Amino acid sequence: MTHALSLYLDAVRFGAAFTVFLSHYGTGRISGGAFWYVANYGRAAVVVFFVLSGFVVAWVTETREGNLEDYALSRLARLYSVIIPTFLLTAALDCAGKTLSPRLYGREWGHATAHPLLDYLLSAAFLGESWSAKALPGFNVPFWSLNYEVWYYALFGIATFLRGRTRAAALAVVALIVGPKILLLLPVWLMGVAAWHWRASFSGQFAWPLVCLSLTILITLEALGGERLFWHPAGQWLPPGYSAYDYVIGTLVALSILGLADLRLPVPGARVERVVRWLAGTSFGLYLFHYPLLNFFGTVVPGPPDETMHRIFVFALALGTAVGLAYVIEPRKREVKYALRSALDALRARHSEKALARQRLS
Repeated sequence: MTHALSLYLDAVRFGAAFTVFLSHYGTGRISGGAFWYVANYGRAAVVVFFVLSGFVVAWVTETREGNLEDYALSRLARLYSVIIPTFLLTAALDCAGKTLSPRLYGREWGHATAHPLLDYLLSAAFLGESWSAKALPGFNVPFWSLNYEVWYYALFGIATFLRGRTRAAALAVVALIVGPKILLLLPVWLMGVAAWHWRASFSGQFAWPLVCLSLTILITLEALGGERLFWHPAGQWLPPGYSAYDYVIGTLVALSILGLADLRLPVPGARVERVVRWLAGTSFGLYLFHYPLLNFFGTVVPGPPDETMHRIFVFALALGTAVGLAYVIEPRKREVKYALRSALDALRARHSEKALARQRLS
């Protein structure tokens, strides 16, 4: 992972998060259809996230996190440092929005639930998409993808750090827990892993042609309609919005990253780099915070959705609040990891003391 490649991937990461934001902002009930042409790109942006995640996780396990404990603590700290504030924010905004003006919180929008507490509990354990489950933490639709990505972390960690029968048994147990929906999109995530492992053996002379060809095919497909070109089968055992296009996008993104990894990429000035790094550092929070904020501000800001001032205020308030919260919250993952490690060390010490006491009694 070169300095330049890391910077470019950070730009792609924030770009994907911002695309998801625009795709939800552009719906008729939020903004009257502003940026309607971006609405279909939200799914592709999530696929980009999956590939980037596989690439980055493969990198950190090879260079930084050399054992299962460090790997697991890093993933848990990264996730829960943002997920817990997400749950609190979503619950508070849902409650306030429904009380003040329930226009965007009715059953007609497809997000109402008869068991909100159970949905939060399932989401906290990332079981909201397991087997035939359809659970979200309140009105927070983007959370669906976390139910997939987290189990990919688990499967990859098991495959990387465990051996023999223990590894086979653990992989089988996780597969039985998550069910077919989550496993169906695993190949997309693994495309990022493959890009990391193949980059060293890839010939640099084909790098630019590969990047140009991949991006040309991707842009052409999107210009022709992208997802609409593919059949979208529906069923309780399939991921939401599932189609073969997910694998096409994943392949093209992975090939683009593979090509970029073998290029001498130009590095912009220090000021541009600081901006890119800062924005990328808010991408996870932006992804998880924006939807409840859009629902809330879309409800309480006066005026019809297609009114200019309504659109401007909802856009600015939702985006500004999401990025601001992410800027404050995301760096806390280091503190959360330290707390988790301290708790684990304390449990080990207590177990050792009990074991020593039993030995003395015997």
